[in-house]
Amino acid sequence: MRQQGLVVQDVLADAEIAVTGTGPAVTYLLQCLAMLGTATRHGRLHLRVTDRKATHDDLAGQFLLRPEDLDEPLGAALVRRVGDIDPAVNISVDHAVPPGVLTVAVPAAGEPSGNADIWGRVGASTVEIGPGPVPAAGEPAPANALTPALACVCGGLLAQAVLNRLGALITGPAVLSGWIEERLWLRHPGIGRDARATRLEAPVLSGVLAAPDFRILHDGEPVETRITTVVDDDNVVVSLPRRPAPAGTATTVRPIRRIGAPVRPLTWTPFAASGAAVPDRMPASRVVMCGAGALGGWAGAVLAATPADGLDLCVVDMDGEVERHNLNRQVLYTGADIGRPKAHRAVERLAEINPSAELRGIQTVIDVHSRDQLLGDEVMLGDDPAVAAQRARIDELGAALRAADAVLSCPDNQRTRWVLNHLTERLGIPLVNGAVDGFVGRVHVCDPGDSGRCLVCWLGRAVARDPKRQSCTDTTGPAPVPSIVTSAAIVGGVQAATLIAELTGNAAAVARFHAFDGAEGDLTGYRAAGRDAAECPAHLFLDTTAEEPR
Repeated sequence: MRQQGLVVQDVLADAEIAVTGTGPAVTYLLQCLAMLGTATRHGRLHLRVTDRKATHDDLAGQFLLRPEDLDEPLGAALVRRVGDIDPAVNISVDHAVPPGVLTVAVPAAGEPSGNADIWGRVGASTVEIGPGPVPAAGEPAPANALTPALACVCGGLLAQAVLNRLGALITGPAVLSGWIEERLWLRHPGIGRDARATRLEAPVLSGVLAAPDFRILHDGEPVETRITTVVDDDNVVVSLPRRPAPAGTATTVRPIRRIGAPVRPLTWTPFAASGAAVPDRMPASRVVMCGAGALGGWAGAVLAATPADGLDLCVVDMDGEVERHNLNRQVLYTGADIGRPKAHRAVERLAEINPSAELRGIQTVIDVHSRDQLLGDEVMLGDDPAVAAQRARIDELGAALRAADAVLSCPDNQRTRWVLNHLTERLGIPLVNGAVDGFVGRVHVCDPGDSGRCLVCWLGRAVARDPKRQSCTDTTGPAPVPSIVTSAAIVGGVQAATLIAELTGNAAAVARFHAFDGAEGDLTGYRAAGRDAAECPAHLFLDTTAEEPR
């Protein structure tokens, strides 16, 4: 339901797709396709892999395959693990694929790739995707500390390219939940102007009509109607609520599909300047990750899968437990985790990926009331046991922050991002912030040691005064906030890649701003200008209770 406003779900469920190759992005691609609900009805995923057994190289730098898959047939192991994500996915190892099937190639070094409709490749510091045929590969890029993060970005981009190529994106008014798009064009003086004046994305029609005697009848009965598109001042497109179908009848309703778009060639790198040297392993690092949902799940799993001399990762999340609606994009959880504490279950899953990492989970809210205590400047008082427990959690998180080398920001509201901005600026450590909304995503790299802009430089002073959560539990009118796995995997992977680049001593070469537009198949990074040294310190002392200056 949370991705139906973005994709035509039955097109995905009936899609036939062949995946060929065993490059580092193949597991990430399969995870994204499975979480999208691909091939869960009449479709099929055809794996065209060799008959060899899974090796240590196959298990490195990813988190779909498990240690117990070592020495098992690689294809059978991949099929089993995709089934763990969603048993409804029809997937099999097939060396002969029916003609006309959409083919995605993810060739490993030295592996024959044949022909393909879409291909993807991971280099030493770059990701490439494009339309077929697959170009000839040069010298194979040796795996390094960036390879898992780049593979995550590549897998997400390939899954997004599949969506675009299938024409599975919705271009007309999004219809979600109990609403059914009827494509009713309604003309009434001032209706479009009044709808825009409400500043609602999906205003209810009866709330914007000036005429008190204006009604819409459906089968002779008044019905609530929702505006889905404002055409101009006097014209809108509306939809009606779904009504139960009479017994013995079947109704199929299709939203407006986008025509299948050709794959656009794309090259992405976390760097904006040449000369960066990426080591084989990430140095021993302490990281605090705030948010263990869509972005935090992918970014945290990639960090755990990254070869490192030592990883100390503190996972913070405010949600009490894993819920069913998390499962379409939050890669750390399965149906068996529903009802379990999210931060602690995330740590358990990350420990399975990297048993040698130092991991801990803290369930707490990061807000303006706790920022001074997090810095060690103030102590929360009170004898109430609940207050004492919260004080202990804040003290634990504060110690982790003060010892951290960097912070990953993956929350669901702007004010928490600003508090993290305040903390990292005071501590002088990098903050890598990510956000997604449907098929749009952004990553900001804020490094005070590199004169990188802080979040207020990027987003404006209003970021400090916006506590509203943009959560998967929120709705816009009757519709859930749209969320999808491709955006989460890509933006979470970009966060991990830029963080690793920072931690490997390449801050001066890192692109500080990255923009993702999935519908257009675009991911671009920019170095961006540095901060205004005279202005930026004032951002740290904003009064969040004051009115926004006019």
